[in-house]
Amino acid sequence: MRHRKFSGILLAAGLLACSDSESATGEPITIAYITHNKCNRFHDLGREGARQARTELAATSARPIEVLILDPECPELDENGDPVVSDDECYFSRPQMAVLEEVIDKKVDAISVDVFDGVCENDLINRAVDAGIKVVTYGGDAPDSRRHTYYGMDNKAAAAFLMDALATINGKTGKIAFQTMMEESKDGGYTPTAAGTFIDRTAGFSEALKKYPDMTNAATLPCLCCDYEDPFCTHQAEQALEDDPEITGFFFSYSKLLGEPDLAANAPLLAEKAMAKEIHSVAFDTLPEYLDRMRAGYVDVLLGQKLFGWGYDTVMLAYDLVTTDRRVDPFTDAGWYVVCPNNLDEFERNTQAMDYRTPLSDCSLLP
Repeated sequence: MRHRKFSGILLAAGLLACSDSESATGEPITIAYITHNKCNRFHDLGREGARQARTELAATSARPIEVLILDPECPELDENGDPVVSDDECYFSRPQMAVLEEVIDKKVDAISVDVFDGVCENDLINRAVDAGIKVVTYGGDAPDSRRHTYYGMDNKAAAAFLMDALATINGKTGKIAFQTMMEESKDGGYTPTAAGTFIDRTAGFSEALKKYPDMTNAATLPCLCCDYEDPFCTHQAEQALEDDPEITGFFFSYSKLLGEPDLAANAPLLAEKAMAKEIHSVAFDTLPEYLDRMRAGYVDVLLGQKLFGWGYDTVMLAYDLVTTDRRVDPFTDAGWYVVCPNNLDEFERNTQAMDYRTPLSDCSLLP
């Protein structure tokens, strides 16, 4: 299995993007960096990356530069955690849509946005492009829009990589369980989210699993967004093990379980089997508490998105698009980090330093 290695700062060319023509004009540049919303913890590193890009550009650009770091409000929920307006299909996107409208009206030069819902926000992104604004999406995409490029992970390829990793660790045999983001339906059941990220991850997992005839997906489990105090996802995994003790692995497409509280108390069977190395797990993302769960033995391989690059790289890319009319492909592949127990400390040091240019050691669990 080949590991993908990336420097972590993919678009540093933005620092060298100043040309003689822009130096002559001296016109200010405004870039709007828009997160999912204030409630999304994945943006802590992205904000830091955007701030660092803003500092570096302010020191090197021949034109005045302003990077607006904007966090939409969290969607308002009732006491049961449901939308206040239940019949609005774009309800959760409304706060971000309002911010998009604001920066379009302000006539910023570029927008970098983690799109909450590509369908709901498609027209707004097209409106921005029609107004001459350069648009970079990251994290979440609006693939049917006219945005200039999407910066992120190839989720289908990443899921296939993780499935291969789980197969390697489990000897290419046995029952596994797959957990992904779902939404609660009106009849009390659960349906997979329509978010492209998780559609692609499910496809990559399913296609890669076909390569291993002695492995079966024994259960597909729901995980609900986004209350990290609610151990819903943990309870689902625990129930799966109670229902089928032969499960020997988990694939966490949506890894909220790793951030939920009191895993040992809420999932004693999961904890017991994980500590005894009777089950192995792979998962997406590398939030700080996920690293702690790896140290505790709950997960063997974490595949990390370039969260710092969500801010740093996309701001630099937006700058280049404005100042040099840089040509880009529809998809800018950020790659991923492969974090295992043997390189966990290295990754944590890089995170603390906010500098990912030092490559990680290869994962010792994988060939």
